[in-house]
Amino acid sequence: MHKLLLNNGREERIVYAQIIPYTAQPSNADNINILSSYPWRHLLSPNRPYRKVQPCAGYAIDNGAWSSFKNKRPYDPQPFLDDVEKLGADADFIVIPDVVEDAAATFKLAERWIPILESFRCLIVAQDGMVVDDFIDFVKHGIGVFIGGSTEYKLSNIKPIAALCERFGVLCHVGRVNSIKRMHICINFGAHSFDGSGMARFKRTAREVTNALVNLEHQLFSRDFDVIKKRYIDHEC
Repeated sequence: MHKLLLNNGREERIVYAQIIPYTAQPSNADNINILSSYPWRHLLSPNRPYRKVQPCAGYAIDNGAWSSFKNKRPYDPQPFLDDVEKLGADADFIVIPDVVEDAAATFKLAERWIPILESFRCLIVAQDGMVVDDFIDFVKHGIGVFIGGSTEYKLSNIKPIAALCERFGVLCHVGRVNSIKRMHICINFGAHSFDGSGMARFKRTAREVTNALVNLEHQLFSRDFDVIKKRYIDHEC
């Protein structure tokens, strides 16, 4: 069980959980209704429609590099910067801009962006080709790791990267987690949080993963303590 301080801004909360779940902002009523049965948090893409922020338990800010790569568009950092300026104070974390499928370019880009984002809790993206020792200088300075990359790279590196992050007290987050099986891998290997867009897009995925999270919570927390059961406890560190 993790004890994490989230909402890195005006309001700080300690969250007790096996895993902290994030998804994209759902766009249909069915998914919104299903996800509302659990305190899902949102990973805000700078490329989200209408630039709105829906009500949620909390949020983090993505950099938008993956969606630009997937849609074969040049990366424009301005929407990301706008989110950081307007929403960064209350974000759980901010994902440092990266270059998809390019480890060397991601490290070089991080050097440029870290001074810009130094007042926020930040995560560097792990790409294929990076090894655990590559992250030591980052975690020593309070920067967590967002595990991206290919499926093979991701699954083989969650455990060692999560152990490194735990050792230095920083976040280990896993991207593209859209199934109960992969969620359990994240939990068993020690990741602090995960995200996946499938829960926002597909009703079946939203229902299955939400039900799994509710069942985990029932096993972990006593029904006699409503505040603890909801996992959100107002407290100072």
